[in-house]
Amino acid sequence: MPPTPLWMFTHRALAREFHRDARKFMTNLDGKIAPVYLERMWAWALQATSTVEPAHPPLQYGIDRVQNGTIVWMTFEDVVKTGEPWALRFVVKDGVYARMFLLEHSEYATELDGKPTAIVCESLADGTHRNLGITMDIADQPGFDEVVFSTLRRDASAAN
Repeated sequence: MPPTPLWMFTHRALAREFHRDARKFMTNLDGKIAPVYLERMWAWALQATSTVEPAHPPLQYGIDRVQNGTIVWMTFEDVVKTGEPWALRFVVKDGVYARMFLLEHSEYATELDGKPTAIVCESLADGTHRNLGITMDIADQPGFDEVVFSTLRRDASAAN
């Protein structure tokens, strides 16, 4: 099955920009150029998939500043295919790490219990995709955040 515009937008355009230069990515989303920046990546995803709809990226996003870092959160509408994300978290701890987490639609997990289910994954800087093996309800944004933060804490503990 060919990739959808949403899949291309998140897995190729956003991931590539974030992993190339996380600080610049965060700055672009926090400034006046944010709408143009996102629309340009969305236009690329539409072109890459030979589609024209939806005309604008189906997302909402915000920025939270935390001690020594920044978190950009995104949520998406009209998610239907495996691999399309219901939500993203871009987490940057200044001088320590830049990580991208996805709460992706899983047709397989949905088939198991009959309701829309998502799986937590991480997009890695080398272009690979790591499935964390944690499934949850698509609307469980607090649960998704807890998985992200517990993963970051666990990895920090392992590094020390």
